Amino acid sequence: MYSNPNRTILRASIWISVLFMLLCSLMVVGIGEAAAGGSVAGTVYTRNYLADYRVTAWANVTATNGVSVVRASTGSDGRYLLFLPTAGNWRITASVPGYDEVTASIAISEGSGASYDFYLQQSGVPIPEFHEYATMFITSISLVLVIVLMRRKRSLPLRLSRDYA
Repeated sequence: MYSNPNRTILRASIWISVLFMLLCSLMVVGIGEAAAGGSVAGTVYTRNYLADYRVTAWANVTATNGVSVVRASTGSDGRYLLFLPTAGNWRITASVPGYDEVTASIAISEGSGASYDFYLQQSGVPIPEFHEYATMFITSISLVLVIVLMRRKRSLPLRLSRDYA
């Protein structure tokens, strides 16, 4: 039997149009769901030894609403940005070793953004670091190992020559 090419092209264009409309509607629904949450941005400050507030790199910022937990770290400029998946009340916390944690409650509406800056105070709890004698001990052990390795390779003489004695 003879098939009309115009009818075949018409059917194909109808199916392509239907698929295009279906994909567009799915994208609109996806965009609507993505805008259901919001964001929180800000800066974390800590006091330096002169009691001035300075931006803090590598501070940990956590947000939770009891169901979801979102984490971020500050950059070298002390700024953070959290994308929250749902709207509602969120508790955000900033922490840095040696400083007291600060927690704040923020209400986020759909598709909105909020800002909150943290000002952390020193906790008085010492940060675990090397003891002042540890550096000298590690340096001494390193020098002894270098001397032992050089003697094994015979690049250091074991004793002075008798010609000079």
